[in-house]
Amino acid sequence: MLHRFAGFLFDDERGLEGPSGPIPLRPLDSKFLRLLLGAEGRIVSRDAIHEAVWKGKIVSDDSITQAVRRLRSALTGPDGTEIIQTVYGTGVRIGVRVERSFGREAGTDSVAQSVARNIQVAAYLTSARELAARRSPGDIAAAIEAAQKAIDVLPTSVEAWTTLADFRMFQAGRMLVVPREAGAAAVNAANRALELDPSCASALAIRGWVKAVIDRQVASGLADLEASLRISDQHWFTRGLHAWALTAAGRVTDAASEMQACTDLNPWGAWSAGMLGWYRLLAGEPDVALAEVRSAVIRHPGIEVAHQQRSMVASALELHDEAIESGRRAVELSPGMPLIHAAYASALARGGQRAEAQVAIRAVESSELSSASAWLASAHLALGRKDLAIRVLERAAAVGAPQLVFGFVDPRLAELRGVPAFERLRPGTG
Repeated sequence: MLHRFAGFLFDDERGLEGPSGPIPLRPLDSKFLRLLLGAEGRIVSRDAIHEAVWKGKIVSDDSITQAVRRLRSALTGPDGTEIIQTVYGTGVRIGVRVERSFGREAGTDSVAQSVARNIQVAAYLTSARELAARRSPGDIAAAIEAAQKAIDVLPTSVEAWTTLADFRMFQAGRMLVVPREAGAAAVNAANRALELDPSCASALAIRGWVKAVIDRQVASGLADLEASLRISDQHWFTRGLHAWALTAAGRVTDAASEMQACTDLNPWGAWSAGMLGWYRLLAGEPDVALAEVRSAVIRHPGIEVAHQQRSMVASALELHDEAIESGRRAVELSPGMPLIHAAYASALARGGQRAEAQVAIRAVESSELSSASAWLASAHLALGRKDLAIRVLERAAAVGAPQLVFGFVDPRLAELRGVPAFERLRPGTG
């Protein structure tokens, strides 16, 4: 049996071969690798490893740990991919796609050709992430194009499909395109990744987030996210997406705990900058919330989301000067992102600066799509325009704005609770 994976070949008879030729392995390590390759990405428990490789002989857990280390040393992916993955408390798996055949068929790629493709894919994905980190609409569009190029080179790359799904999800979250359309594209890419690797935790998380907060299929979305967390609960981004979905389910205390886990795992995540403070506010912890958003802007002075979150929390607590200052700074950092202007508009309106609020509202409404942002509803409500606030939220529901789920627990929109037109928009539990 021949196994082809990440630029390597493993032949049951000839052993392991890499780009530079044969790679010697200990007999036990060869058995271990054959077991993992045969599982094709599924998690192999330590008990199963012990039985298959050591034939039930008494060995310490450290023997398996050392074998994992030796295989990792032998199998260094050309793009930095971790080929041998340990799933904490569960077992070990192959973290890349494995292709099996019964011989070295004529016309198949050489190891060198496979490596060349992987290097090209890695280059495209590195460029894609660099572009996405700039966070502007044009850069996100370019990042999506680069990820698609990686897929064109290697359609079986789980990483490329997952990266594409991630960027499409970012488009939806920032409302750079119609969220329902971006969400559908994200789910399509995630499903392709899952066809290649059913245990791809990131793809499950992205699909679950779209279901819960855009498609409003909350229970189904949470099921995907919880399946992702069973594979690995150490991915900060998944914990953050889970928090958002729990908010859609009305479980704000659980959501705050998940966002705490997200922040603990990665305090420097730009996507989640300041969000812990917002979640703590929703969970009824105003003092903790305020301290957290103030800390976030110190930790992330150049990230507009951190200032936006501080503005929203301060505004909800009627600290109007602080809310306006932070909202203005968010706009300065991201002038081309109308969605970011919505927090500033709300802070101005709630702070009594009606004329300035109208100007900020017009800046948001310069983008027809951003005018459907749920964040804008609190600005209209503060100006005494309840009908316009409801209309904004209805448009948000129509386009699948993911921020809408926060509207039902946002203290700035408290006076809408119980209004039939507002309550009809509330997501169900199905």
